[in-house]
Amino acid sequence: MKALLLDDERPVLESLQGKLNLFCPEVEVIAACQSVDEAIAVLNDEDIDLLFLDVNLNGETGFDLLEKAKGTDFPSLIFTTAHDEFAIQAIKHAALDYLLKPIDAEDLVKAVRKAGTRISPEQAAVAEIASKGAPKKLVIPTTEGMHILNVSEIVRCESSSNYTQFFLKNKTSVLASKTMKEYETLLRPAGFERVHKSHLVNLEMISRYVSADGGYLLLTEGSTVPVSNRKKEILVKHLKRL
Repeated sequence: MKALLLDDERPVLESLQGKLNLFCPEVEVIAACQSVDEAIAVLNDEDIDLLFLDVNLNGETGFDLLEKAKGTDFPSLIFTTAHDEFAIQAIKHAALDYLLKPIDAEDLVKAVRKAGTRISPEQAAVAEIASKGAPKKLVIPTTEGMHILNVSEIVRCESSSNYTQFFLKNKTSVLASKTMKEYETLLRPAGFERVHKSHLVNLEMISRYVSADGGYLLLTEGSTVPVSNRKKEILVKHLKRL
């Protein structure tokens, strides 16, 4: 599960991230933020499964994040606070759990396990398949039936609401009736990287990275793909290893 942490105190963030790393290896901390705006920027770039939100921030609250990010799907919300008077508000926001600081490791593990039960059997199956290594073929469900794609022929994927468009070397495309989040899990071991919230790219298909105009990739079949600010450093590291 990909997690976002929001708290205005850096030592608290470091402590929470340390406990997650130690006791909850199934959680990948994508970012640890100290302001609502910083967290919003992450949400614009990433699909987050689990949010740890501090109730009291400097002039803001975790509830402010939810108001500013309306329309974003938050599968699991866990509020953290040194006070318990916000529990009712947390419940109204469909919080999965409410942890009092200092956060107890056992309570943290229980909360994360609750989040794990919210993952659909289909998502769990995808994760299990991905853990076995890089796939050579993908079976893609479409409105017309099933397509079997060679992974090596996939140039990139682009999300479109609850669908994923696959763009292939032969310049054809296939629209899959699943979210890109599931395909990211499957394709990462095969050398694919999420360079933008809406774009998953086969690193072998990159011909050039252009830093102008906010940063974008030129792919071998001629298409261009934007690169989000948060992904640039990760992308450059991948490219240097090619």
